[in-house]
Amino acid sequence: MTINKAIVFDTTYILPIFGIKVELSPDFKNELVKVLANTFQNYDLYLPSICLIEVSYKLNREYRQRVDIEILNRYPILLPTILNSSLKIFNPQLDVNASLVAMKIRHKGHTDLMDCWIAAAAVALNGILVTEDKPLKEMLQTIPETKDIDIYSWNDFIERIFKKI
Repeated sequence: MTINKAIVFDTTYILPIFGIKVELSPDFKNELVKVLANTFQNYDLYLPSICLIEVSYKLNREYRQRVDIEILNRYPILLPTILNSSLKIFNPQLDVNASLVAMKIRHKGHTDLMDCWIAAAAVALNGILVTEDKPLKEMLQTIPETKDIDIYSWNDFIERIFKKI
């Protein structure tokens, strides 16, 4: 029995599902729809649960600017899109190894604790981290526990994995 390689996505990639604009590539939205609808041989797709909290914070920020209940309602209305997709939810804040690694990343100087948890999820799952965060990527290469994880951008993921299925 072979064990699938984990692919751990950063929050950036699910933001458009909740109506938050992200420009990564001309075909990003179509690629995202296809990724979430597919199963991948030899890979399991993960979303750290912390990403959903981050989405709710971003929706709340938008809500504070335009007090419109429809902004807040996007979360419960669109959450099933994530839950019924090919993504598996991983709780890094409940995993001892991920917790240790997240705190080491934070201590090293990365101030966005959400990013620390997401990167730590990739370490705990022995997976590939998919992120656009260049400062995080550079920092992870300096920490013994994280220096060996593979880190892809969205475009890397599309070229190296998605186009091969």
